[in-house]
Amino acid sequence: MSQDTSENIEDLKRELERTRAELERARLRIVFMETSKFWRARNFWWSIKERLQNPRLLLAPPAKEAALPLDLDVAGVPGPDPISPPIPDRPTDIIVCIHNALPDVKRCLASLEAHTRPPHRLILVDDGSGEETRDFVAESALRLGATRIRNETARGYTLAANQGLRASRAPYAVLLNSDTLVTDGWLERLIAAVESDPKAGIAGPLSNCASWQSIPEFVNAEGDWSENPLPEGLDANGMAALIARDAAPIRPELPFLNGFCLLIRRELIDAIGIFDEETFGRGYGEENDYCLRTRKAGWKLLLADDAYVFHAQSKSYSPEKRRELSRLAHEALLKKHGSADVESGVTLLRHGRVLEGLRVRARERIHRFRLIEQGKARFCGRKVLFVLPVQERGGGANVVLSEAKAMRRMGVDVRVLNLPELAPSFSQAYSDSDVPVLTAAPRDFPRVTSGFDAVIATANTSVAWLEPLAGKGPVLGYYIQDYEPHFYEEGSPSYLEAKASYNRIPGLVTFTKTEWNRAEVERHTGVSPAVIGASFDIDRFRPFREPPKPPSVRFGAMIRPSSPRRGPDITMQAFAEVSRRYGRDVEFYIYGVDPHDPAFMRLERGFPHRHLGFADGPALAALFNQVHAFADFSTYQAMGLSALEAMGSGATAILPVRGGARSFASPEENAVFCDTTLLPACVAALSGLIEDSNRRSRLMERAFRDVSRFFPEGPAFKILSVLFP
Repeated sequence: MSQDTSENIEDLKRELERTRAELERARLRIVFMETSKFWRARNFWWSIKERLQNPRLLLAPPAKEAALPLDLDVAGVPGPDPISPPIPDRPTDIIVCIHNALPDVKRCLASLEAHTRPPHRLILVDDGSGEETRDFVAESALRLGATRIRNETARGYTLAANQGLRASRAPYAVLLNSDTLVTDGWLERLIAAVESDPKAGIAGPLSNCASWQSIPEFVNAEGDWSENPLPEGLDANGMAALIARDAAPIRPELPFLNGFCLLIRRELIDAIGIFDEETFGRGYGEENDYCLRTRKAGWKLLLADDAYVFHAQSKSYSPEKRRELSRLAHEALLKKHGSADVESGVTLLRHGRVLEGLRVRARERIHRFRLIEQGKARFCGRKVLFVLPVQERGGGANVVLSEAKAMRRMGVDVRVLNLPELAPSFSQAYSDSDVPVLTAAPRDFPRVTSGFDAVIATANTSVAWLEPLAGKGPVLGYYIQDYEPHFYEEGSPSYLEAKASYNRIPGLVTFTKTEWNRAEVERHTGVSPAVIGASFDIDRFRPFREPPKPPSVRFGAMIRPSSPRRGPDITMQAFAEVSRRYGRDVEFYIYGVDPHDPAFMRLERGFPHRHLGFADGPALAALFNQVHAFADFSTYQAMGLSALEAMGSGATAILPVRGGARSFASPEENAVFCDTTLLPACVAALSGLIEDSNRRSRLMERAFRDVSRFFPEGPAFKILSVLFP
């Protein structure tokens, strides 16, 4: 190859990079308007005009997505914030079967008295207890206005429970073990779960010791059911508050519920009767039989995953004796119902994604609680202001707001500062945010920021706005979410301004999400920001549905033509090639662009796919729960928020080898990495997940478990530690 040819190629490469940089710069200029109704209407007109003026487009077949129904299920998506249970107005009979164990009985009745609101009636079934327990139950029944049923000799739990059910007439009956501690809102949350679905017949809560409903672990190292002692510093009521605090309930349907606490709808009792005394009179297996009968009659069993009831577990039997009784009950269950329903139900309980997601989140809730308590001890009362000049929802703003919300849990007075012209749209886009918003023009920043302990820029353009504050009191910081000079043409004024922002203010406290981005900033500027770690909103992006069923393998991707480094061309080309190879065995869901955008219409679209448009948080949560993998074919990612959200929801991800995604993803452990600049590599990554279902399932299973530790409280605590060492 001649020297002239080599120079020409290099010139073309430089010109290509300049063009890409200029396109990225243009995207930044129009980002505030491209999602407005006016802009969408304008794009729609442009698309019609272009097709009328261009015969080739006029004769071309319409995009295939128009022929495909958007069958993505977005109904019932739980929100990121908890839902307070309603005050109960349904009369409920609470049946407590008692056989000795007086200390447990005393604690149980005290908790019922403290944490159960009317209207309810207490039915105490004393199944042959000794004199001391007998007398206490009799006295308690008088004091509490309860109905008391007394067996002079013990008949066993199944028969005692049936005595209570026969005495019940209320719309709901609760069977509650006498070794439990109920907590604030327990009954309201159980009733809310059943009333969330007209076909729900039974609801049960989470617990420390309730077989499959146990959190955070359901089995211990010895293979027995785990008892999960309460975390240090939390009583049962504190643990219940922790469980109910972070997000709205999922209320998943389960094949079986543990009998320690069951709320049963009266219509179900009338339809199928009470427990099978003849087969399960020993007191083991009766609730599993009842659950199977419930499902066969067309009713559902729901887990009230925002309710928590502590269970001490009876010490009447040794672990060995319990296992033996369970074995005998299981054999009786198989004989009565057959193995298919029983074994499929056990498999779902053991390996189900939603239930395992609840266990994983419970583990992280405890870690989050610890961090919040540490944050309160160190930073409570501090005042922090994030300068966030954005108009619409976006990844960077989402991260800042979720971490600001975490800081507020630590007692930090966190606020957001936006520009007056952007604030109305911002407030509408983030109407669900509880972080207060201030507005001011840059010239007014010195006045508005008075009294804050720290003021933090979130983009290179806003660093200059902080310059008048230098030396005036607050700590000045820069939250670096990307190496922003990459957004502009090298050597341009915007490029130089972005590059200078890292050193612009002496003593500026800088921090970033990933080690890759830290190294990128240091390599170009000499500044080495602190690494605070990846994070995403784990209260929104979590598993709330089981994985999509075969035969089709589903992929999701964000397509943003206005940002070439996001790889819109190569993504659509790779999807088209894979669609040609595998046909109906693969499905594609895309979002992030107006379907009438002329830039999108110029991309490869000649393959079946479904278009979600500008998907909001609930739609993305639904999408990520219903795809097997999220494909990110960007040239690089400073972190990769969308992939992180998808993995947190139960999907795996295909990620660029260049960038910071390794801060949360590991090749062939929970994700796939490929050279996203090469079309064959992208096609191979997609094909590998289609052809190897075991590999795909393994990566998906590990993904949500591994990334659940990237909750917002971690980076929030680190940011505060960097600002206030």
